Amino acid sequence: MTGSTLDRDFEKSRKRIERCLSRYFDGRAAGLAAVNAWGADFTRRIRPFVLGGKMIRGGLILIAHDRLGGKAGPDAVKAAAAMELFHSAFLIHDDIMDDDPLRRGKPSIHVQYAAQARRKGINDAPGFGRAAALCAGDVLIFMGLEILASLAAPAPDKARVLSLFGRELAHVGPAQVQDVYSGRIRRPVSRAGIYRLYAFKTARYTYSLPLAAGALLAGAGQSAIRGLEDIGLDLGLVFQIKDDEIGMFGSPSTTGKPVGSDVGEGKKTLYYFYLSRARGPRAAALFGKRRPAAGDISRLNALLRTEKIPERIEADVRRIAGRCARRIREASLPPSMKTALSELLASSLKRKA
Repeated sequence: MTGSTLDRDFEKSRKRIERCLSRYFDGRAAGLAAVNAWGADFTRRIRPFVLGGKMIRGGLILIAHDRLGGKAGPDAVKAAAAMELFHSAFLIHDDIMDDDPLRRGKPSIHVQYAAQARRKGINDAPGFGRAAALCAGDVLIFMGLEILASLAAPAPDKARVLSLFGRELAHVGPAQVQDVYSGRIRRPVSRAGIYRLYAFKTARYTYSLPLAAGALLAGAGQSAIRGLEDIGLDLGLVFQIKDDEIGMFGSPSTTGKPVGSDVGEGKKTLYYFYLSRARGPRAAALFGKRRPAAGDISRLNALLRTEKIPERIEADVRRIAGRCARRIREASLPPSMKTALSELLASSLKRKA
């Protein structure tokens, strides 16, 4: 972010979401602890994980709701809190699938559970860690549903909100399977296929869903909601491509994750696509090498720069950003909402972490 009015809106939104989630966790702690010791452990372990996020997705719900003149403030906060629970669940599951040891600069949840299993002398500590973390992610999903069920909106409006969340979040699953599958095959991938993966694995649930949910709770019409979904898709594509860039050229101190993790997982990113086209599949052989060494990543990055692949990808980003800017200008939205979207696009283009 850039110190703009939008930054302040995000900070205010974050505090509202944190208060809602803190109250919710306080209310659920005793019930979980009554199940068994793992229920008590869950609250202690998962609460800081959820509250430690940037809360961009939940913030977008509140920003869209507020700037569209919505009056359903408490419901918007609840929807934003549920969005953050769903997102946290996806992160936990994603780290298991990718075998990522770090998240937000700390051990991933499955790694934390594995360490606890070792301390308790449990057999197959890594397997236990993955199983426990899967359950933790599932619990967060059900908690999110519980919060959405508590919306005070009229039944038809609540049903539309639940339907929107259910439809969009369900799309993440098959996209995630495709991401894992693509990382395990040597078969060429198409540029269109990569963009489709980006759209359903990240872009739609990160931007289109929150913006549409906020608009829906604000009572916006279908034209405005559809326009925000399209704008959100472009914003999400820029976000994901920049995320790939940070994963390739960033540092663990800023990303909170090991640099080159996408390479080790064989992710079929635009970097893989353009490198394969420029030098052939053998040049991209490092993609899929588990735990590549720092020297491997340095050589790969040098090769990418030699082939001017960052410049090609930057051209893609500029093309999408241009389309997004045009959609913002042409959308039937209040000026304050257009300003927020334009600022969001500008900050996404400058994103470094």
